[in-house]
Amino acid sequence: MPQLTIYHLSFPYGLHIGAGGVESLEDTLETIPSDTLFAALLDTAVHFGWEVSRLLPENGAPAFRVTSAFPFAGGVRFYPKPVDLRELFSPEKIKDFGAGKNIKKIRYLSEALLERARTGDVLDDELKKDSDDEWACKFSLQGGTFWLTEAEISALPESMRFYTDKANGTEQKKERPTEAVMRQKVFEKQTAPRVTVDRVSSASNLFQSERILFSEGCGLWFGAAGQVGDLSHLLTALGDAGLGGERTAGYGYFTFEPRGALEFDDPQTCAYLLSRWHPKEGEIACLKDSAYKLQAVEGWLRTPENAAAQRRKRLWMVAEGSLIAGNPQGDAPDVKPEYDAKSGETIQHPVYRPGFALALDWKRKH
Repeated sequence: MPQLTIYHLSFPYGLHIGAGGVESLEDTLETIPSDTLFAALLDTAVHFGWEVSRLLPENGAPAFRVTSAFPFAGGVRFYPKPVDLRELFSPEKIKDFGAGKNIKKIRYLSEALLERARTGDVLDDELKKDSDDEWACKFSLQGGTFWLTEAEISALPESMRFYTDKANGTEQKKERPTEAVMRQKVFEKQTAPRVTVDRVSSASNLFQSERILFSEGCGLWFGAAGQVGDLSHLLTALGDAGLGGERTAGYGYFTFEPRGALEFDDPQTCAYLLSRWHPKEGEIACLKDSAYKLQAVEGWLRTPENAAAQRRKRLWMVAEGSLIAGNPQGDAPDVKPEYDAKSGETIQHPVYRPGFALALDWKRKH
C-alpha cells in the first residue's frame, strides 16, 4: 500500500506556468505538471552539487515520484476530474444530462468525492437541478469548477466562509450563506502588460504576461511517494528561487507546509493518474482498454553549458485524470534537441522529461 506524503504550496505573488511550455508568457496553467515539478527539483539538486543519479538513477526507478500540483482551498484538496464521466455517474443520470453545460464546467473533485468515486460509488446524489432545469453540483466553488461536499464547506478558508460587516461604524464578523460561499474563487487569472527594451536600438516591445493569483488560504498541493527525505531541502531552495516563468517579477516564489501522509491501495486492474505519464517500452499496450487524454509537451531547456537557449523535443504524454489499465510506471526520455553537426550547437548532457506515473487504484464501472 503506497504512502503519499502531502505538501501544500502557497504563492503570495502569483505563479506563471506557461501553457505552451514553462517559459511561455501569454497564457498560464493553473496547475504545475508533474514533469515540470520533478524537473525543477532535479535542477535544484544539481545546483546543490548532487549527482543526477541520486534522484534519477540511470535505467532505474526514481528516488521518488510526484503528482502534479493541484489546487487546494483551506483544508480541502482537489483532484482532476476523471476523463470518463461514466466513472462518476449512473447511465440513467448521464442520459438525463442533456447538453450537460454545468457538468462540463467541473474540472476538479474534492478528496471526499474522489474517494467515493474511485471505490465504486456513483455521485448522482451530489447533483441538483438549477434554475434552468439543468443538472449541476449541489456544492461547488468558482462557478462549478471545484466540486465538493456539504461537509467539506466547514474546512474552507475563513475568508470564504465569513465576511466583515462594517454597518453602524462597527466591524462584525458574519458567516456567509452557503450560496455566497459557492460564489467564492480559489484563484483568478490576471494579465499584466510587460515591456522589453532592445539592447541595441533601445526600441520597446510591449507584451502581455498572465499569472495565477490564489485567494487567501488557497494554493497548490502535491503528493510524493518513495524516498522523500531530501524533499524538504529541495523545496526550501526551490521556493526561494521561484518556479515557472517571470521569476524576476516575483512570480513563482512559494512557501510550503508538509501536511502528513495518505495511504492508498496500489493500482490493480485500473490506475487513476495523478501525474503525467510517458509509457516506457512495453507499456503502450496498457492504453488499449483505457480512458485517457494526450497532451503535447514542449518548452525551453536550461543548461550549465555555454549554449544558447534551445527548445526541447516535443513529447506526447498521457494527462492527469486518465484511467489506465494495469499499474503504469513510465520513464524519463531524453528530449535534448538534435542539430546538424554544421550548426555548431552541442549539449553533452541528457535533458530529461520525467514521465513517471503516480496513480491511485480505481474500481472501473465500465
